[in-house]
Amino acid sequence: MDVLFDKGAKKDHEVENTVLEFLDSIDTLERTRNVPVYIFQDGVKKSYYIRCTITGRTMAQIVSLDARLNPETGETFRDNREILMTHNTFLRMKADANNEREFSDLIAEYIVSYLPHKPLKIWGGQHRSRSIIDAYKEKKVSRYHGFRIYFCLSKEQRTELALISNTSISVSNDLFDRQLEETYMGPHLRRWCVKVGLLKQGEDFPDVGSHAERITTQGARSFIVNYFKGKEIGGQVKAEELDKNVYEPYFCQTGIFIDEEYRQLTEKMGNKLWTDKGLIEAGKAFTRLHKSQYDAIKKSQTNYKVFRMKAMVPSVMTAWSFVAGLLQSHPERLAVHLAIPQPPKGAPDPLNAEEMSQFRYYQDIETYRGLGTRAIMKDRQRMAQVFLARSMDAEATLNKKLLEQAVNQFAALRFFSRGYTTN
Repeated sequence: MDVLFDKGAKKDHEVENTVLEFLDSIDTLERTRNVPVYIFQDGVKKSYYIRCTITGRTMAQIVSLDARLNPETGETFRDNREILMTHNTFLRMKADANNEREFSDLIAEYIVSYLPHKPLKIWGGQHRSRSIIDAYKEKKVSRYHGFRIYFCLSKEQRTELALISNTSISVSNDLFDRQLEETYMGPHLRRWCVKVGLLKQGEDFPDVGSHAERITTQGARSFIVNYFKGKEIGGQVKAEELDKNVYEPYFCQTGIFIDEEYRQLTEKMGNKLWTDKGLIEAGKAFTRLHKSQYDAIKKSQTNYKVFRMKAMVPSVMTAWSFVAGLLQSHPERLAVHLAIPQPPKGAPDPLNAEEMSQFRYYQDIETYRGLGTRAIMKDRQRMAQVFLARSMDAEATLNKKLLEQAVNQFAALRFFSRGYTTN
């Protein structure tokens, strides 16, 4: 059969040979009928691909849903979405596949450097592919289905493919964050989270953070950025001035671009970032706080996810990390901050999540949802003041009195920072 380059595709011998290898080893309708196959080239990232049709029977033998952005790594982490087995849309797809519906525009990469027995790695159409494979395995249904198959992709091309393949359905920014992190930054962030306990061994960042009870890529980036931001400021502030400033913990941006603050920090520090002893100590201490909070709420009568995951709320986590960095030059207060506070009287958990949820300053609007519940700057600033106040006394708890004092202090500092005086 003839393999031809489309007029918009630059000829490439490696690509041509790989396409021929694919067509020689895998049954397609085009090969069966000796139909010419054209090689196309994407205009943006210059990726090469062909269009062809493959049966459900063949798909069951050669398709893998566990695609990797970095094929060279020995770590087997999924780089696409989890299959939503109980979602109504997926159940409809299964029913359609069982009734011999033919699907089209499945997007795959032909690559044999990992899982060589499953050379087609699916980037777009995971749910449809699973439906087709299940239909064959369960009912021997085998119709032809349309594919776009990519060849000889670079890491950047593969990431681009993963992104555009998933934007046609509801995909969270958490998945984009994870994919971009692996492609452009490598596995360092994930490995650091495993080292300090924020992720388990063999665990990856979630593709939908709101559905998972573990740290997201965005959260981990924010934790690290805030530690170093706080550390830089803390080295310039005298002990007697620590509590007289309004601090601004930072929340990393999410989505299809890597946060600029995080990118600049990793470029500036290089590998030293991931071995910084103070950062590792802070990460382990925060893990202990999160676990203590999680376990305490799990056993309580108020076992709500929002309370269990209180430490992971952006305003809480960014403020805690910022203060951990800020106090690096003030070891006595740092020791207090890194220690898990005792639960206040009458509360089961160290962060006193229920009391925080009920908190409202007299200037807050009626719809304010409580202290440390949102990601906005004001909440991050308030929480930084809360953790600073707590670090002044090893016996202090996050009770109502401390919360009110900290927020009052923040309000006063912000008032005078705008240029007002007592005169």
